[in-house]
Amino acid sequence: MQHSPKPIALAVALALGSLANANAQENAQTLPDVDVIDFRGEQMDSIKYTRPLQETPRIITVLPQDLLEEQNVTSLNEALRNIPGISLQAGEGNPPGGDQLKIRGFNARDDINVNGMRDIGNYFRDPFFIEQLEVVKGPNSAFSGRGSAGGTINFVTKQPLGIDFNRAEVSVGTDNFFRTTLDMNRVLDEDEALRINLMKHSADLPGRNTAEEDRYGVYAAYTWGLNKPTSITADVLHIKTNDIPDAGLPFDRRNGGTGRLPDGINFDNFYGHTNDYKDIEVNQIGLAVQHALASGQVIRNQTRFAQVGNDSITSSPRFVDNGTGVGNNNPASGFAVGNLKPRDQVDTSFRNQTDLLFSLNTGSIQHDMVAGFDFGFYEYENRRRLDTNGPVTSLFNPAEREFTGTLAYGGIHRFETEEMGLYLLDTMKFNEKWELNAGIRYDKVKAFANEEDRQNSTAAGLTPQQAENRSFMREDTETSYSLGLVHKLTPKHALYASYGTAFNISGNFDRNQIQLAGGSMNDRVAGNTFDTPTEKIQAYELGSKMTIGEGLDINAAVFRTETDEGRLPAPAAGGVTTPNVEYYIDGFEVLVAGQVSKAWKLYSGYTYLESEVTSAPTSPFSVGQELGGTPKHSFNIFTTYDITPKITLGGGLQYVDEQTSGVQPDTTGNVKVTIPSYTVVDLYTTYKFTKDVQVRLNLYNVFDERYISQLAEGGGQGIPGEGRQLIATLRYDF
Repeated sequence: MQHSPKPIALAVALALGSLANANAQENAQTLPDVDVIDFRGEQMDSIKYTRPLQETPRIITVLPQDLLEEQNVTSLNEALRNIPGISLQAGEGNPPGGDQLKIRGFNARDDINVNGMRDIGNYFRDPFFIEQLEVVKGPNSAFSGRGSAGGTINFVTKQPLGIDFNRAEVSVGTDNFFRTTLDMNRVLDEDEALRINLMKHSADLPGRNTAEEDRYGVYAAYTWGLNKPTSITADVLHIKTNDIPDAGLPFDRRNGGTGRLPDGINFDNFYGHTNDYKDIEVNQIGLAVQHALASGQVIRNQTRFAQVGNDSITSSPRFVDNGTGVGNNNPASGFAVGNLKPRDQVDTSFRNQTDLLFSLNTGSIQHDMVAGFDFGFYEYENRRRLDTNGPVTSLFNPAEREFTGTLAYGGIHRFETEEMGLYLLDTMKFNEKWELNAGIRYDKVKAFANEEDRQNSTAAGLTPQQAENRSFMREDTETSYSLGLVHKLTPKHALYASYGTAFNISGNFDRNQIQLAGGSMNDRVAGNTFDTPTEKIQAYELGSKMTIGEGLDINAAVFRTETDEGRLPAPAAGGVTTPNVEYYIDGFEVLVAGQVSKAWKLYSGYTYLESEVTSAPTSPFSVGQELGGTPKHSFNIFTTYDITPKITLGGGLQYVDEQTSGVQPDTTGNVKVTIPSYTVVDLYTTYKFTKDVQVRLNLYNVFDERYISQLAEGGGQGIPGEGRQLIATLRYDF
């Protein structure tokens, strides 16, 4: 076995590649009369991916900072509009406490990372502190561990660079929109740098009554050993949110109902209360230590601790009888309430990950390898208050009102996991034409579900939620695989075939396994549901990746994701999750990103999804139904053109086909809900006064399309997409 210096040098370069790319961009900003805008992502930040995107055998989408900035993106939901095949969710039975989405039909609530480390906090993410957003499509447990059945999302944070710069932006717009950000980098010494990002944001929601946003954020990162063999980077993130949340509009999901939004409901209607609130505090601390050995290997250790506090009351819209105020699921009554869904939740996580990059030769085969070990602890705790209805109001003309009642205590619910993983990833180069990617990962996961009564409930004159405390534990060990074959037809065109697996333990956030957001007196932790078998997924993908012209990447793939060990949510609160479900998702995807010409930038994608449940032993009515959150067609495009060196025009379009809520399990319960297709058009222009000063105008939803962008898994509510809005931004580099 002979060591090869060439691939070792490559491994070192890849480990530092993300920093070098970012540094190059900032240097470009200092050149006179040059403003480099690039919509093309070329490399994953994670050192687990040892090849550029165009040589990696799977569909991966990278949203660079330039694209997010030109669109004036202020949330993860807005960023993901650029990526077809991702659907946004409006909770399950309860409104979402944070980002909730599906990738290729699979829940990805737990599959969001920061710098490759799982970020389990229940909050809505603001991207003010990120360099790029990465989305890997398809089962990905060999790289990420549990979950990742549909894929993963990764926030790459802004790291210190070797040059002084400042960038300030101030945005104002309709619907009381105000936002200001500052990105500041300082070189403290020859090999030390500090980067600070600040954000303040406030706005009403366009096209919605009462709901509003208000938050600020601070992110700071310090690096010692900048561009040296040994470097240490420490970072800290703090975000504080104080919103009036929006739970959306009620849907007719009663048995025998239409499964649609009732006729005559105004999209502006707000069914919550003026004293609803969402107070969220996010705190994260990270430390990364990296060392390049003289022999060429690179070792990196990362640690990340995070805590998210979510204290909120969000009121879901529900139909009721007049006078009694009793829920009836029937819009014909003409009356509604806001059903208060309180949450007092703290999410705590700790994760440590060590990676070793090394290269070697076995005969004529060159290996670029990553071996690693990670472990982590995650805890979700909700000191529950029970759901209750607010005052009755008109379904078609709801009054502005406060909730003046009292909330009863529920139990304290906790869900904890202890995780450990070992993995080995190998990129084997046979010659200039052929490469094979192989990965294997072993995971051991312990999960604990606990439910206990509050000590003071009886003393306060309240009925305890349960007569006895409950506690359940399970342990899972799983092995995941990844395999990809790449054939390079030319240096700029490759074909690939890939295979990947994923697994997901029971008890994550299924409402009947561990109740983490409100609920009735009867919603208990259930042992028979918590012990549901592990969900296992596999996928096959065939694709083509090519680069043409000035740097335009065109990727296309067909895929099939399938399982005969899947799960469906329980048909009703307190029920048992449906195990051993067989279903598939077939699809086709095209991504186009980069420069059509020096003046013309393009970012576009199309996804086709077709899903079906083929077997469900305990829920035969489910067979033949499509999965929720899998619109057949979704398409997006965002493009800009430099009319002159000072003037840029552009715009975008997003189309999403109709989609449904979760699978209907039987004929006796609620029906499946459907939301119609929609098309949203945006316009954009920028005027550059100098290389340091420019003004940008973004006009969103030009035709003021009224549509539902987020649908609850249970179909109880849907949240409208934002109405027309105009925002002007002044950017100053100094």
